[in-house]
Amino acid sequence: VPLSIYRAQNRGGKGRAGMATKDEDFVTRLFVASTHAPILFFSSRGIAYKEKVWRLPIGTPQSRGKFLRNMLPLEEGDRITAIMPLPEDEADWADLDVMFATTRGTVRRNKLSDFTQVNRNGKIAMKFDEEGDAILAVETCTENDDVLLTADTGQCIRFPVSDVRVF
Repeated sequence: VPLSIYRAQNRGGKGRAGMATKDEDFVTRLFVASTHAPILFFSSRGIAYKEKVWRLPIGTPQSRGKFLRNMLPLEEGDRITAIMPLPEDEADWADLDVMFATTRGTVRRNKLSDFTQVNRNGKIAMKFDEEGDAILAVETCTENDDVLLTADTGQCIRFPVSDVRVF
């Protein structure tokens, strides 16, 4: 949705609907990006897809959006688990890393520059050792950042990014 549709609200009022959702859908991530910024989509099988923002369909706050399987070559049973907007300038990509976390608790780190060339049918971002493992989250990071992983039992672990070697 173009950012120009939204404006600051004056003195009370009801506000404006951000978007409409279908029956069981919900909003998990919201970000602002320019039309030339690339976006990486990561599937549960570990495949990365890259699209520019201007290739995504434009909608209104009342529109329900389009199914990603119509825009990306996803296989049956495959789902997008992480969406990552990237800096528009590819010169900044050399300083950034990509940290992957899986459902089985595995972490992995790659250079963001590995994703400059992604074919239309995707690029293998991560292969899994165990059956049933899938990508849970993907984020950009630098050498100075820390990673905090939390389990559904309430346990968490914090470690510096530099503890994970670059693949």
